[in-house]
Amino acid sequence: TPDDAVAMPGAPLPAQTPGTAHPSGVVATWNGGQLNYDELLTKTGTQRTMLEIEFLQGRYNLESQALEEAAIYAILEAEAAGRGTDIDGLMKAEIEDKVAAPTPDEVTEFYPVISRQLRNAPLEQVRPQVEAALMNRRQGERMSEFIEELRIKYNLQTQLPYPDLPRVEVSADDDPFMGAEDAQVTIIEFADYNCGYCRKVYPTLTELVEEYDGKVRVVYRDYPLSGGQGGLEPQVAANCAGEQDKFWEMHEKLMGSGNYAQTTIEGYVAELQLDPTVFASCQANMAVHYAEVMNDFEAGRNAGVSGTPAFYVNGVFLNGAVPKEQFKAVIDKELGAG
Repeated sequence: TPDDAVAMPGAPLPAQTPGTAHPSGVVATWNGGQLNYDELLTKTGTQRTMLEIEFLQGRYNLESQALEEAAIYAILEAEAAGRGTDIDGLMKAEIEDKVAAPTPDEVTEFYPVISRQLRNAPLEQVRPQVEAALMNRRQGERMSEFIEELRIKYNLQTQLPYPDLPRVEVSADDDPFMGAEDAQVTIIEFADYNCGYCRKVYPTLTELVEEYDGKVRVVYRDYPLSGGQGGLEPQVAANCAGEQDKFWEMHEKLMGSGNYAQTTIEGYVAELQLDPTVFASCQANMAVHYAEVMNDFEAGRNAGVSGTPAFYVNGVFLNGAVPKEQFKAVIDKELGAG
């Protein structure tokens, strides 16, 4: 019978039934030992947490975009119906008919903006393309204005709750912060002055501190893209300014510049009315600065940071120069308003 059959040499082995053990149970056994699922989790460290966060945030972003598109289309349909037309007719009336064709002088003024995209071809050779690009830009701007008008007219409100994300424990250490020390929401930022996206998102952070007055603070921690192997001039400059209680003033200049030559930094020292002798003495103490920067770097790496900027909003991870609305979604949730 089949139950009594013996596999012949070289014959394939019978298929094995996949394991159905509960995830919290045993996942591996061997003579004299076993491995539980919970033990397995401890070996995945922060990586598994970051994967969960990435999935949940990706799903939220996808749903947010779909919600935005569906809601806007709905109010466009309502507006078109109210005017006795369709969306194409509405677009013609509000976009095409309200955006005038650019004048020759306007085309000439706009040409340098896109000349590189046109391989620096002479204007007279590419004038139609320049006119079209300028027209598209203006129509896009008008479209944004019109959508905002409709949002107000129809009182468009969207309610998509931000997902409950796993939290990552990150220390603020004794690093500089702006905002109230006892704020309910702490945003820990890992960033590098040589990171363009870090410079781009900086104004958003200052706006958040102002808008959530007393409720949000931002802590800055260094995460040099070089891994601390040289190029620490801006970090040192900011820390040395901090010794004279001007960290954020120097930070703002550095984030707005991208130029960290010593002569430029000395210019900032003069503008901020720092004591140049004290500042220079501080700059010379590279061993201390290197240790401080690397302490931040290791803390970020242990928390799962792999690029800059990276943010932890009360432990909720946000990756990259995310839009202000995403910060607000997390902050409002933390404050109980979302």
